[in-house]
Amino acid sequence: MTRNDAAAAGARAWYGGRTPPDPEILATAIAADTAPAMLYDREAGGTGEYASIFRTLYDRMDSLKRSPFEFRTWTEEDGIETFFGVLIDFAPSDLRGRVQFLQRLGTFKFRKMDGPEEKKAKIEAVFAPVEGEEDYHEQLRRQARRLAQVWGARPESLLEYIIARPAQVGRVLAERLNPTGERPLRLVGHAFAEVRSTLLRPLAEAKTVAYESQGEVHLVTAVRPVLERWDADAEGIGCTRVNLLEALLLHEVAEVVLDESEPVLEPLDAHIVASTFERYLKGQMLSVAVEDFFLDWPPLSSTETAEREAAEMAQQLEEMSAFMGEDAAPVEDDANLDGLPLDPDASAAPRKKVLVRKKVIVTKDGKRKIVKTRVVPREGGEGEAG
Repeated sequence: MTRNDAAAAGARAWYGGRTPPDPEILATAIAADTAPAMLYDREAGGTGEYASIFRTLYDRMDSLKRSPFEFRTWTEEDGIETFFGVLIDFAPSDLRGRVQFLQRLGTFKFRKMDGPEEKKAKIEAVFAPVEGEEDYHEQLRRQARRLAQVWGARPESLLEYIIARPAQVGRVLAERLNPTGERPLRLVGHAFAEVRSTLLRPLAEAKTVAYESQGEVHLVTAVRPVLERWDADAEGIGCTRVNLLEALLLHEVAEVVLDESEPVLEPLDAHIVASTFERYLKGQMLSVAVEDFFLDWPPLSSTETAEREAAEMAQQLEEMSAFMGEDAAPVEDDANLDGLPLDPDASAAPRKKVLVRKKVIVTKDGKRKIVKTRVVPREGGEGEAG
């Protein structure tokens, strides 16, 4: 197994779809990128094209640590509602799968007198639609309140910080982003120049633009201009102190922290925790912007473009040949000869033949038209058009 295969096999991907990309497919795409770029490397003195962005991320998280309410107004009720929305979007849709997920990230809290049936009924009520409530956001808020009554995130976990104590999230991430920190932190960019689009299509289907593996963050660099355009068009949405590219990178840094502090945590669990923090920052705006990015990505490589052009040319030539038929067809010129005087020796002389030339022209409205030209051969010459 190559280094790329190993990295992709243990990768925790950012994805906007319902399911993450298959590790094998991710490994294939990454291995095809022959020229990845080191965009930031703390061990190399914090160098790279994205060095200033990582310094900004550190400053942002230090600000969150010191003044969380200036960063964004946030209550525990906001936190549990945001977490519940992410859970609905990404966790298994069956009740058993959701319960197992909640047990891994927190603890259920029931009254001592509650029996198995009472506990089951309370959990089912969390995910049951609120009767008479048609507004989605209000229904989500009410369901989140039901969840808060029977479940709580594990104390001192990153999820508990995100839900109830964002200042602690700032502290944890600022420590990991500290330019003078001892642990490695790198950002690797993938332009995928001249990689066949067929190899990248699975990434587009999963809507994957970044992933974390072994303390490294990997980024599809082509997404940056799209995120910047969305920032300009949707100014003021979400936390204004963080743009969409920064939110994406902070999501991945949160994955780095979870990978290091809780290595046994399931990739899905880590993705939901990091996504909860992402939505604390920008709501669902990042997911919407990435949807826009994948409308035109991946592009065809130059090889694929040449293959497509060659195929189109071959098809056009085939159609042209079908329209033209044979270049020339001999036709006997014996029409309308009945009753005319004939040379007595005509039987000994060969009769003249008329050649019919076919030519395809293109009319003003773009349609093909076949034009026939009758040509009478001269003796010793090509002939005249008739």
